[in-house]
Amino acid sequence: MPPFQRCHGCSCSLGLIHPTKACTMPPSTLQGPTLNIYTVIFGTGVFILVLSLIFCCYFISKLRHQAQSERFGYKEQTCAVCLEDFRLKEELGVLPCQHAFHRKCLLKWLEVRCVCPMCNKPTAGPGQPRAGIGTLLDELV
Repeated sequence: MPPFQRCHGCSCSLGLIHPTKACTMPPSTLQGPTLNIYTVIFGTGVFILVLSLIFCCYFISKLRHQAQSERFGYKEQTCAVCLEDFRLKEELGVLPCQHAFHRKCLLKWLEVRCVCPMCNKPTAGPGQPRAGIGTLLDELV
């Protein structure tokens, strides 16, 4: 394949303008069309970076949820109100005595009695006024 010459750095090589005088830029001799390898490397790097960020965000959220369930030890436990096992990603209500229940079950229970369903400990201390159900649930973990 014979080498061809290409004007390097001016717009006359694009064919957009028709210069009236000859181009003064020195031509560069090439053996064929060039592929800017840096663009390919940069694009691949950005793609890998985006995939890595998505991967990391997914696993960080998964680990946070797992750490919360392990921290309280509620994995594979049963709600004492409805007697159903806790499932992943269910909202739990945790009372100050550290007993956990399904949030909906706990709301229904606290409408009737303001004590823990497990240990009958009052949700408010002896010197504290009884908190409303909405206030108490806002304070739950």
